[in-house]
Amino acid sequence: STASDQMTSVWDTVFTEEQANRGQAVYQGACGLCHGRRLNGAPDDPDMSSTPPLARARFLRIWGGRSLATLFSYIRATMPESNPNSLTEQEYTDVIAYMLSVGGMPTGNEELPTDLQQLAHMFIQPRP
Repeated sequence: STASDQMTSVWDTVFTEEQANRGQAVYQGACGLCHGRRLNGAPDDPDMSSTPPLARARFLRIWGGRSLATLFSYIRATMPESNPNSLTEQEYTDVIAYMLSVGGMPTGNEELPTDLQQLAHMFIQPRP
């Protein structure tokens, strides 16, 4: 089987540090106002409206077992709340890389792709 047919975990170094850094910049401009500086959402941050966490244990409980394609499609269709689908595919993908980095997933040498078929083979899972 080819590499694209194999299932990959978010723990398998699926994004780069540089990509996560780009995602952090996008996040701070487009997402942080609602989801918080630390991606904790509400109620962990008393200044925030009621938004879900985007990293760590509670994020894994919500999104565990789903593919990054599902996450990408959901974020693109619904975020930013005031203007959904207003970022580029690269920006949405970079934000996901940032979310994964905050969640403690390791960086690697390959960037997270923007291609939904490739993202469909990458799964959000608890730490192995």
